[in-house]
Amino acid sequence: MGRAKSSALVIGAGGHVGNAIARALLAAGWTVTACGRRRTPPLNLRNLPLTYRTGDVEAPGQLDRWIDHHDLVVDAAAPYPMELIFPGVEPKQAPFAAAEVRTARIIEAIKRHDVTLVYVGSFISQVAPRTAAQRLRARLIRWTLPYFEVKELIESRLLDASRRGLRVILLNPTYCLGPWDLHDRRVCTIPLLLSGEIPGWITQMLNVVDVRDLAAAALRALATERFGEPLLISGHQISTYDFYSLICRLGGVKTPRFATSATLAMIGSYLLEMGYSVLGQQTPIITAGMMMATAIDYLETGSALKGLGIVPRPLSETVRDAIEWYRMIGYC
Repeated sequence: MGRAKSSALVIGAGGHVGNAIARALLAAGWTVTACGRRRTPPLNLRNLPLTYRTGDVEAPGQLDRWIDHHDLVVDAAAPYPMELIFPGVEPKQAPFAAAEVRTARIIEAIKRHDVTLVYVGSFISQVAPRTAAQRLRARLIRWTLPYFEVKELIESRLLDASRRGLRVILLNPTYCLGPWDLHDRRVCTIPLLLSGEIPGWITQMLNVVDVRDLAAAALRALATERFGEPLLISGHQISTYDFYSLICRLGGVKTPRFATSATLAMIGSYLLEMGYSVLGQQTPIITAGMMMATAIDYLETGSALKGLGIVPRPLSETVRDAIEWYRMIGYC
């Protein structure tokens, strides 16, 4: 990237992707500072040779204090609004306004300190519905789930800043899988499946990328200065049935036999989640994940991994390592 490896700040290093990138940077000889809101380092950061700093990215001056004396900033904690919007139910927060303010703060801080930014977005910004049915489904999903438009808003602001000289790498991964995940267990397919909490599978294609391959892509994109160019990081295209069968075979359990269409599954899940929301209770099912998965149907098949010289590791290896991690942390 034009300057020697030095120090990197990873915002969201306790998250799945941020953790993998932090580990890859350490392995490549970088000095790494991880930061997050937790007072103590999360499980996936413990025993790593890095500095952990706690704080809130929204607090005045926090970004400047964190970024000072670093050469690289990795933003793996950008807004990730997965809460659905229901008729007659007021949203808990304004996701678009919050994303706008946070992105502006990141851009201004990066400019002030003249550092490079690696931003981890989503494949969602790279999809384009091609049929009337896909366009209708996309409109309905966007109406209920702010995730899509928030991610596109953030990326558009970063691309605009890049055209004005900001050194930014934009990564757009598909469904990341592998070790070191500490997401809410309700959105972790593998432990839910192995524990018998997923009754069936949907007739849906998926695209799965190993989180370690994504981290390798981040470092390769830095080394080759792929600034201002959204990089779609996709991996293995696989049906939900085949994906579930692989997980169950490697995990030693039976594959669910029940099947339904993605549309019916989404409608049922949405209605159930709306009922829980009206009652003020936490839903046992996260509909947003299913909504995001449907966009795989109109995702272009090309991936930046090949252009960066990275060969995706076998999906069986990814799943096996993920199972081992989830069992170690008690998720299944």
